[in-house]
Amino acid sequence: MNRLGTLSRVIARLVILCTLIAVIGCAVDQQIQTLRPGVLTVAVTSGAPTNQYDPQLWIRQYVEQFAVEHELTISWVVVPFNESWLLASRDEVDLVATNVANFADRAHSGATFSAPFLYERRALRINPEEQERYEHISDFIGKTVGVVSGMAAERDVNRRAPDGVIVRTTDTFAQLYAEFDVGQLDAIAEAEYYALDGQVIPSHGGEVILIDHHDLTPGQREESVFVVCDKSQNLLSAINAFIARTRFPL
Repeated sequence: MNRLGTLSRVIARLVILCTLIAVIGCAVDQQIQTLRPGVLTVAVTSGAPTNQYDPQLWIRQYVEQFAVEHELTISWVVVPFNESWLLASRDEVDLVATNVANFADRAHSGATFSAPFLYERRALRINPEEQERYEHISDFIGKTVGVVSGMAAERDVNRRAPDGVIVRTTDTFAQLYAEFDVGQLDAIAEAEYYALDGQVIPSHGGEVILIDHHDLTPGQREESVFVVCDKSQNLLSAINAFIARTRFPL
């Protein structure tokens, strides 16, 4: 009986040891390996956003929380929005966090879309004193609507604007809002933001008027994702796991 008991204990210890080895091995296998060891290089469209309504602020905070959990240092790279999704496929960044919608024509070999973390609906921003004047994009014939180059808003306006609507394209939102503020634009094409559960994410105060709410593609969510470099091993699975357990915005 003593020999049997001793044998049973030895076997039990071996099982525990093998399990520990397997767990440790899996942990090593799942360790994130970025382009620069220990550094998460992230493309964004603004340097240091502070406005509580700025989606780039929300995204930065979200990525920062992810980096903290995985003990990574962040290197921010400020880029124009248009074609920013290509940076990960070119191995220039680990992560594109410029609020990219997962359109099929933005998918390129060398990078993969993450799970969506929010979705958007299209809208037009107007001056509050003109809310009785405008309701739909068809009311802007002879007027100027501003968009940012490469944005979903540009696709939307080009698709929906009737003849006679003047479309003004800029490179950045800063330029767009500057022109709107001095009266060079009658409306701005932008988005209303939603959490995945359908709740609106406040993106403006009461001084902002949005009209003409609609889906870019009727009946289909326009989902925002991160673009993850395929060479950044295990980053995609880690990002998706983080999205699954962490509500956006924080």
